[in-house]
Amino acid sequence: MFKCQICEQPAHGQHFGVVSCRACAAFYRRATLNPKKKILPNCIHEDGKKMDENGVFSCRRCRLKKCLKKGMDASKFQLERDLISSSLSMAEIPQTLSTFLGRPNFLLFCNPLEPSTTAKTVVDFSCLLERANELLKNGRWNPYNSEISSLEKMAMRYENMQIIKSSRLRHLSRMGKDETILIWEQKILNTTDWLTNFNEFNVLPLDVQLKIVKTIWQVYGRFEKIAKTAELRRKKLIEHDNVFMVGDEACLNSKNVEMDVSWYTDYSFEQIAYFMDCFHDDIYLQIVKEFETLNPTPIELNFMLLQVCLHHAGKKLHGDMLELTDYLQEVISNQLHNHYLNVRKMPNYSARLARMMKVNNLMRTDLRRQSEKVQLAMAFDVFKLELSHPEVMC
Repeated sequence: MFKCQICEQPAHGQHFGVVSCRACAAFYRRATLNPKKKILPNCIHEDGKKMDENGVFSCRRCRLKKCLKKGMDASKFQLERDLISSSLSMAEIPQTLSTFLGRPNFLLFCNPLEPSTTAKTVVDFSCLLERANELLKNGRWNPYNSEISSLEKMAMRYENMQIIKSSRLRHLSRMGKDETILIWEQKILNTTDWLTNFNEFNVLPLDVQLKIVKTIWQVYGRFEKIAKTAELRRKKLIEHDNVFMVGDEACLNSKNVEMDVSWYTDYSFEQIAYFMDCFHDDIYLQIVKEFETLNPTPIELNFMLLQVCLHHAGKKLHGDMLELTDYLQEVISNQLHNHYLNVRKMPNYSARLARMMKVNNLMRTDLRRQSEKVQLAMAFDVFKLELSHPEVMC
């Protein structure tokens, strides 16, 4: 039990730089802050201590003199503190952290039993980004007619990649470091490969191309696995509602897969499930169902994928990049329009387009919610990852 350095009664903590009781702290605040109650520390008592055995000062100037002598500092006043009156309605009281996160006592629940002493896991993207850069620089040879649009070329390439992957479908019983890193590698290279068929994208400076790849590869991967899951369910190749695609040729059952998260966090999977890309999320399941019902053609699917990716890149990168991504979205919109008119002979396609945009809006909502969860996880230091290129995981 510490004693107040002013009145020598039991202290309640450090106030304005001095261990003191609340009474002396309140006195010092009133005596120096309020102009109407301001006191000068000049008194007739030389020792500046006119106090009885119970810690009661008979001279306020003595008490202030003692506060200043012990080092109380007026610069430590918290002048911007919010005062919550009892007259405020519940709607006006700011949310607590637990209500904001939807998890009562969230920090206590998630706090590890023992502090971590392990180093962070370092993920070096340098080699992978060099491979992506070389792929962008050299382009990809493809036997497509030079007269077909970029949207058609990208749809053909996307379909070819899906055919190759589908022949090796396997079920994962465990998701750990090796599986996750492999999926990241696949998605970055697949995104790059796919974009090399976009003529209007290929004329951009190489550094701009790579910046877009680094920004959208996660969006591409999330969209692709949702679309592939819906397609396989529609074809009855996946019959269980808990089975989802996660990689090029890999799927898992979210109810019985073993999740090893020890390589990037000190918490258990159950503790950090809120932050994870959980397949039982309502909006995620809704998007899968919408894809099953919509059953988009390859051209429509690639338009939707491009539209979501470019919108995400423009929102993240801002400035000139926003103007660029808006221009690319306009290009593919015109190409989709020409496809409906000249290939499908379908001049009235507004209802179809509205259904596609409904799915894309759900995708954007899903991406925004996932991004907010990641930001919370980073703010509370949930993950122990150190990235060579942090912008890759934006």
